[in-house]
Amino acid sequence: MSILTTILFSLLNIKTFIIFHDCGHDSYTPSKTLNRILGILIAPMVYFTESWKYTHNTHHLTNGRKNNTYDFAHNELIFFTLKQYKSMSTVYRQVIKTVFHPFNLFTVLTYFKFMVFHRFYAFCFLVEKYINSPPIVYLFAEQIFNNLGIAAMLYFQYKYSILNHCLMGTFISSTCGALLFFSQHTYNPPYIVDNEEWTLVDSGLKGSSYIEIPWYLKYFTGGIEYHHIHHYNSKIPNYNLKKVHDEVVSTSNMFDNIVKMSLIDCYKNLWLSLYDEDRGVYITFNDGEKEIEKEL
Repeated sequence: MSILTTILFSLLNIKTFIIFHDCGHDSYTPSKTLNRILGILIAPMVYFTESWKYTHNTHHLTNGRKNNTYDFAHNELIFFTLKQYKSMSTVYRQVIKTVFHPFNLFTVLTYFKFMVFHRFYAFCFLVEKYINSPPIVYLFAEQIFNNLGIAAMLYFQYKYSILNHCLMGTFISSTCGALLFFSQHTYNPPYIVDNEEWTLVDSGLKGSSYIEIPWYLKYFTGGIEYHHIHHYNSKIPNYNLKKVHDEVVSTSNMFDNIVKMSLIDCYKNLWLSLYDEDRGVYITFNDGEKEIEKEL
């Protein structure tokens, strides 16, 4: 029974995060104030901070956008180009291949980001600038409230002997969430263009995928699998994305060329780890090693 409830908890945690995510876009309810209140209250439940929305909104303005004015990665989960990889020493390449292997990237590193990194997230705003960031005093006050909320949640989980179940459920949900986010933007051919060529419409229709989630999981993913629509217009709440998709498909050919990905496609793409700037494609670490061997 614990196994079943832990899995159910992890799925509901994904659903909770989607609601939190929409609050960050001011799309979950018509009220900005209510969205902020809900975001602050829900954030500890998913081990994020409400201030994460400022970096996420920056992501929306930089997805697929090289050399953007915000100095933000055009793909947050592709950390190196092929040229950078070639310039590394043999030992350093082995370290990189190990650390950023899919098994580590989507489990250990992701869980670390949820559980540890976001406990100090306000410090990011001391060294980076994001879209419409509020005063630093507000960010640190929200961080303190967030950490106190998590401490209280962990205490009661421990008190009622469900701490291990909840931590394991969070581990599963954080892994699934990272896998979803990766598959929403990492595939071939990618949408990666110069700052001057980039458009918000293309960032959605070309730079974001439609993941074909099985019907029995759709409640938990909350419509975020229609990511091409979400990046096209982030003000559409998650619970209306399917409706918009079905209506557009039935009345126009606007979505005829969007990137559709099955779960098998998503799995195959997990090994894409480098961006080959010359060919304009994502490649694996093994592909990178073969390119290095050719030059020897």
